[in-house]
Amino acid sequence: MPRDYYEVLGVQRGASETELKRAFRGLARELHPDVNAHDPDAEKKFKEAAEAYEVLSDAERRQVYDRFGHDGLRGGGAPAGGPGFGTVEDLFQAVFGGAFGFEVRRGPMRGQDLVHAVEISAVQAMLGATVKIPSHEGEREVELPPGVQHGSQFGLRGHGLPGANGGPPGDLRVVVHVIVPTGLSDEQRELAEKLEESLEPHNLRSAQGDDGFFSRVRRAFG
Repeated sequence: MPRDYYEVLGVQRGASETELKRAFRGLARELHPDVNAHDPDAEKKFKEAAEAYEVLSDAERRQVYDRFGHDGLRGGGAPAGGPGFGTVEDLFQAVFGGAFGFEVRRGPMRGQDLVHAVEISAVQAMLGATVKIPSHEGEREVELPPGVQHGSQFGLRGHGLPGANGGPPGDLRVVVHVIVPTGLSDEQRELAEKLEESLEPHNLRSAQGDDGFFSRVRRAFG
């Protein structure tokens, strides 16, 4: 069951046309997928707000909705998303008219990137690991190399959300979180101490082979 249109827009049932438009403008600024690529649900939320505004801004359809709810719109010959604005883009253009710096793009649009965080133990980070990543195409396996560092990112090009109007798909980014074990037993602590004693300076360099944070700063600023 779709959400209540007044709830979607965040207005009272007796809201005026001006209040409806103001509420939708605020939501559109926040949710428009062109400026909110970090949220994979932004487009869905934007379309939900657009549908709510399209119905409530039409006096006849609003009256039907107030009396009979969503069932009234479906059964009374005035379905949500019906006559009025042909597309969400048309609705956005009608409300904003290009005056707010948003471009209504009708050509090919690249799909949104997806970000997936994986957690591995410090031991897995040292030895390398195979992790399974969910995607809209199904589960995929990603090989993490030995010595992978906390915060490392790996990209799977073309495995993000599908594009629109013939545009290319986005990418899938995998972010690695390395978890340091806690609550070690005596045996585990002994093994960790032996490993620590055996480590040499070359074992403690980052995967990039630099000398740490300050070296990266020096290179960044010349």
